[in-house]
Amino acid sequence: MDDDLVQHARTVTQTVRDTLDTRRTRPPVSYEAALRELLAHAARDVAVGR
Repeated sequence: MDDDLVQHARTVTQTVRDTLDTRRTRPPVSYEAALRELLAHAARDVAVGR
């Protein structure tokens, strides 16, 4: 894999871990809200890395 792609994958993976850790102490209002938040964070991470 390309080094940039590997870095994107690592960044997004860490964001998912951090978000899931937060969910343990602050549960989302709904599944859809949690999914929207997670996807927004992942999209931000990918966009920043470009």
